[in-house]
Amino acid sequence: MQIHTLGPAATDSCQAAQYYIKHYLKEQTQQSVRVVLHPSFEKLFEQFPLLANDLLVIPAAFCSRKLNLTWGEWHYRNLSKLELQDSFIYPLAPMVLLENMASTSQIAYTHAALSDLILQFIQPQKLCCSASKYAAYQEYLVDGQYVLTNEKNVKLRSTEKVLQRFTPQMVWTVYQIKEFSK
Repeated sequence: MQIHTLGPAATDSCQAAQYYIKHYLKEQTQQSVRVVLHPSFEKLFEQFPLLANDLLVIPAAFCSRKLNLTWGEWHYRNLSKLELQDSFIYPLAPMVLLENMASTSQIAYTHAALSDLILQFIQPQKLCCSASKYAAYQEYLVDGQYVLTNEKNVKLRSTEKVLQRFTPQMVWTVYQIKEFSK
């Protein structure tokens, strides 16, 4: 059995998939279940025809700027491709909103699902949404002034300060990918 979700291994999605295996698939042997990581949920969705009967783990907070969809919209658009199998609560890794005081770029990075949250605290000239919080931090290091990311991603520099900390719970959904007609 394969479970598909967002990568890299540093993502909350990967951790949630591992948690699901350990706590909900007890009848499966650990060796018979494999987590497959994808660079973005959008790229994963393109692979659905090749992934029949595999599972997908995705947070209920999913939001895609590329597809212009929230989780609810995405869920209803994919009724013919997916069957909702399960849901569970698993916390997101602690998150931080950072400011690089050495930068005046007025560019902020985060994951699309967090764009509303970051805008409650700062008003950058440009908000860039990345495929994951991990990717957002990597992009922020290049030219960002602000980032909302997982705290474990961060190596705090002397020019940075933590503006806010967050420790949210998350609802995760588990889908079985249906077979596609040929």
